[in-house]
Amino acid sequence: MNEDLQESEHPRDMKSIGRRARRVMNEPIMKILLEQSLLTKAQLETLLIDLVVEDQLGNHVPYEDKATIRSKSTSRTRGVSRGSFNRTLRQSRRNVTRCMYTMLLLAYLDLFDFAVFRPFEEIASKIGDYRRIREVLAGREELSNEEIESYRTAERSINEALNELASPLILKSEISKKRTNSESE
Repeated sequence: MNEDLQESEHPRDMKSIGRRARRVMNEPIMKILLEQSLLTKAQLETLLIDLVVEDQLGNHVPYEDKATIRSKSTSRTRGVSRGSFNRTLRQSRRNVTRCMYTMLLLAYLDLFDFAVFRPFEEIASKIGDYRRIREVLAGREELSNEEIESYRTAERSINEALNELASPLILKSEISKKRTNSESE
């Protein structure tokens, strides 16, 4: 009887996890970060599903089942084939691994000590603050004007920092930045 209960709740729980993953994918800050990342929307959703589903459910979930909760990019229906899910998962893992190797390469070359990387640290801190605000406000049915403004201010602050980060000057040395600025005047 206990196994029947687990099996009957399993699909509903997976659908709930899929809805939460899609909701996260539609957050404004997430969209901006995703747009500039090495991952496609399908790759990020697949990676999220793969990493979160089993932890949330507390047991192993076959890829066939994980594939059923991934969004199809061409329609409003849910689910993709297991092969498509696995291919996308492989691609996302490869992209994340390459990103990590890039960061390790920069660390190996002692480039993280350069001022050029400070804005990344600042944005990471702002994103942490933003997530804490979201967590505090998540369970509430009604929000005060002050809470809404706090949330929107944090979001605007991150957007502004990300726009600055997107500047080609950000990955230049201080001397190159000064030279570029003097040439444009």
